[in-house]
Amino acid sequence: MPMSDKKLNITLEVIGKDEEAARLVLAWRNDPLALEMSFDQRKQAFEVFFPRFCTDYFLLRELPPLFALLDGKRVAYVRFRPFGGEAACEISIVVGKEFRGKGIGTAFLAKCEQFVRERGYSEIFAKIKLENSVSKKTFARAGYHYIKREYEGEVPFDLYRFELIPHQTAGKVFIIGEAGSNWRLGSYPRDLECAKRMIEVAHEAGCDAIKFQTFRPDTTYAKGAGKSSYLEKSGIFQEMDMLFSDLAMPYEMIGELAEASEKIGIEFMSTPFSPTDFREVDHHVKRHKIASYEMCHVRLLELVAASRKPLILSTGASTPAEIHKAIDIFRKAGGKDLTLLHCTAAYPAPETSMNLRAIGWMLHHFGLPCGLSDHSMDPLAAPLGAVALGATVIEKHFTLSKRLPGPDHSFALEPQELKIMCTKIRQTESMLGESVKKVTPAEVELYRFAKRKLQATAHIRKGETFREGENFDILRPGVRKAGVDPWRIEEMHGKKATREIQVGEGICDGDW
Repeated sequence: MPMSDKKLNITLEVIGKDEEAARLVLAWRNDPLALEMSFDQRKQAFEVFFPRFCTDYFLLRELPPLFALLDGKRVAYVRFRPFGGEAACEISIVVGKEFRGKGIGTAFLAKCEQFVRERGYSEIFAKIKLENSVSKKTFARAGYHYIKREYEGEVPFDLYRFELIPHQTAGKVFIIGEAGSNWRLGSYPRDLECAKRMIEVAHEAGCDAIKFQTFRPDTTYAKGAGKSSYLEKSGIFQEMDMLFSDLAMPYEMIGELAEASEKIGIEFMSTPFSPTDFREVDHHVKRHKIASYEMCHVRLLELVAASRKPLILSTGASTPAEIHKAIDIFRKAGGKDLTLLHCTAAYPAPETSMNLRAIGWMLHHFGLPCGLSDHSMDPLAAPLGAVALGATVIEKHFTLSKRLPGPDHSFALEPQELKIMCTKIRQTESMLGESVKKVTPAEVELYRFAKRKLQATAHIRKGETFREGENFDILRPGVRKAGVDPWRIEEMHGKKATREIQVGEGICDGDW
């Protein structure tokens, strides 16, 4: 789908395996400046190029090459290649000679980011030759960051990366202790006392927020909604309107609980189920949460968006199309800050129903922060798995005791379990690091000591021929000077030493 740019009217066109497209790509590729900045500097004839074009330019079926169209005219192209893991690709760009210097490259790359994200990729890499300062500026302006210097054969290049789903290393997972209706004991004084104790427990456990629910039966279920089969399995046989009347939090209690939360330093939240509930909750909270079955409540989404407060949106029992629709409604109404929660809307949720891999898919597909609203019985498995998969919010029901009466106590965590969950989430997030493979500070010493290099196994005189297995080999250098990397071993075969090299010493650049 064409995407417009505020400054340049650039749209994308998928390139086909046709001669007209290939001739234009070749003309731009054979331009002297483009060739100079390319790793393959051979000027090619069309008869040689076209078969290669039809294969090498289409290595990723879901990422074909693209033309940039400026006011409908082809002005540049990009091609994609595999890079490392399944969620990463490499991009290269060529702008037509007559269109350079107009900001087209940066705008084109911005368009490509969404194109790539929608196809499930999380990272884009670019290899840029050292002398190509123009491309470095173009990619930097498009949000790419320098990673490191590497080699393509003997040609050094700088590697740049763009994270489509940035990994949150600076912040921490936002943990919500879900009180739900587990504060209800039967009378206002006892209810208030229980709810305040739950606030203390959530704070002591290490939660960032405590969340209650604000609803009324007449604005939740239709008249005569009947009984719930899942609740009957828990021994609750009330009609839904009676049950919701019994569990509904009095509006006057909301302010008292918000004040109690503020006093001890934990964020207060409460899920509104209707526009009326929203108006009672809004002035007491910093952010809003909408439950899975309210995700399609258009008016509720519009009100939250108009508040300009962040929204956490549960997506249990929802299709991708429904989630897209909710996102569109929220954004069109002015909403900006949105986090999606993966959720299995079953109470309790069987382990086999959790589908945690959907978190990674949601991150890539929607391009939004994602978390988990967990209704499974285990206190650790799903939350820790979700954090490892990229979740930045964890919501989990808790109770003062599973033995208390009510629909949500049986699958909720008790105080000690909640504390253990929070502790383990913090441990897990401290282990996540950065979303790129690298030598960590903890590995540096052994990396230098034990990473195999090319080392002399005998005394080598100046002018002597290098012979693998006789006077040098692939060894761990230990405390000795390290040689070059082993994959350069073919460069040395038959070469002569330019200096005298002692036994155990590394063979370095310039030694042959």
